[in-house]
Amino acid sequence: MFIGASYANGAIFFSAVLFEKKWHRVWAPHIGVFMFATLLLIATILHWDRFNHAHPVFYIWVFIYAVAPILTPWALIRNLKEDPNVPDERDAVVPLGLRIAWLIPGILFLGAALYAFVNPAWLIPHWPWKATPLTMRVIVSFYSMLGIAVFAVVREPRWSAWRVGAIGVIVWHALILVAALRRQGDFKGGLFHGWWFPFELALLIGAVLTFVVMESRVARSTSIP
Repeated sequence: MFIGASYANGAIFFSAVLFEKKWHRVWAPHIGVFMFATLLLIATILHWDRFNHAHPVFYIWVFIYAVAPILTPWALIRNLKEDPNVPDERDAVVPLGLRIAWLIPGILFLGAALYAFVNPAWLIPHWPWKATPLTMRVIVSFYSMLGIAVFAVVREPRWSAWRVGAIGVIVWHALILVAALRRQGDFKGGLFHGWWFPFELALLIGAVLTFVVMESRVARSTSIP
């Protein structure tokens, strides 16, 4: 259910890549995809023996995470010239203070995710449901997108460049919380014991508030000077 919620975020991103007409609206999530796909490829190689090599989904998994770390930076480089670095006709500036407010916890979160990837035994005892070194590395690979995302957009003032990523994060973590509420029996000590549920709830609230505030700024302006 956790991976399925994460893939819902991916479905939103790839749909935007297919249908959006302006590159700047989708460039930033490419960096997150590159990060988590690279980590998942490494995790797959490290735990190769833990996979069911007879299952066709295994080959789809390997293909996706072998190709994505190549295609995403290629797409970024290939499309740099497609962004004239101007806002949409109806857009808003993301205040520097808001960008920094996301950056500071993002730095800490990315550092924790990368350390847990290198040393999953550190986080497994503190994780709220049963995890193995492989599943722990998979989980923090997805979470690494949250940390790297703030680095990608800290110098990006256009809300239109944040919007797709913000929608993806909201859907992703809303579904994670729905899954957690449905499967409370899977949590060691109960869903509401420990740090994970408050963290997820705070993340979702923060993302929703950011989205609402910025959409209201767009509604009040016709363009950015």
